[in-house]
Amino acid sequence: MANETTSTSLAGLVEDISGEAIMILQDNAGLLELVRHVDTMGKPGKTYDFPIFGEVDSDDVTQVAEGTDHSTNLEITNADTAATIEEHVIMAVATKMAVEASRDDVVQEIATLFASAMNAKLEDDIVGLASGFSQTVCGAAVSMTIDHWYDSIRQIKAANGNLRELAAALSPLSYYGSKGLRALLVSTSAINAGEVAQKWIEFGMVNTQFGMPALVSNEIAEDVGTSDVSANMIWTRGAIGVHTKDLLDIEEQQDASLRGKEIVATGRWKQIELVNNWGVYFACNNA
Repeated sequence: MANETTSTSLAGLVEDISGEAIMILQDNAGLLELVRHVDTMGKPGKTYDFPIFGEVDSDDVTQVAEGTDHSTNLEITNADTAATIEEHVIMAVATKMAVEASRDDVVQEIATLFASAMNAKLEDDIVGLASGFSQTVCGAAVSMTIDHWYDSIRQIKAANGNLRELAAALSPLSYYGSKGLRALLVSTSAINAGEVAQKWIEFGMVNTQFGMPALVSNEIAEDVGTSDVSANMIWTRGAIGVHTKDLLDIEEQQDASLRGKEIVATGRWKQIELVNNWGVYFACNNA
């Protein structure tokens, strides 16, 4: 047929990889859904200023008599927190022979690798903010307890953080390990241990605990500062901001001597701490 294209050629490979990778990245957004996220794709400028307003509380409200002129002016502060885009790059080479061997596999594998790597880097940047939080619980030689979770919630509430938007990120050992969340909730001393333990046995996890989702992140160090310490974190959405401008931009360039194409993926984002007291550094012993 005159208009039939050859599926084993490199033509259209980048478009296929780009489409597949973006779908994978969107399906595995992870921590991006739990922070204050602004995307400026298609808009000029590399910097986005997250507006941060100073607190206004009950002491700022004055009871006045009817007909009395209230002349006290309250100045509402607004501090812009700048997040300037940075580039994150990964490259792969697809030779013509590799594509001819199995084009569909090449598209799927490269797309999966690019999307997974970019998502992991974004996650690594976000959890890397944990140690910057001034509020802390647990400690290097301390094992996780239920009290630590509620103390974290208390600290965020005291700072007027939104408890309906809480989230936690734990290392694999702090989630599944012998001193982690699994052991804590499956323990017979835990409240409703029977029901919670059954869910862990059936699903290998529980979706929500202490009123928040707890994500498992391979990007959280298991030996921060000293051995057997995980750099976990609890926060509410407004504590962290992420500015993105195209999470996965894929380009290609022919390399004639290599008889293939260089395929380069670029992710553009910047993560920043917005409100320090809306996050808690939850470093604890994991072994």
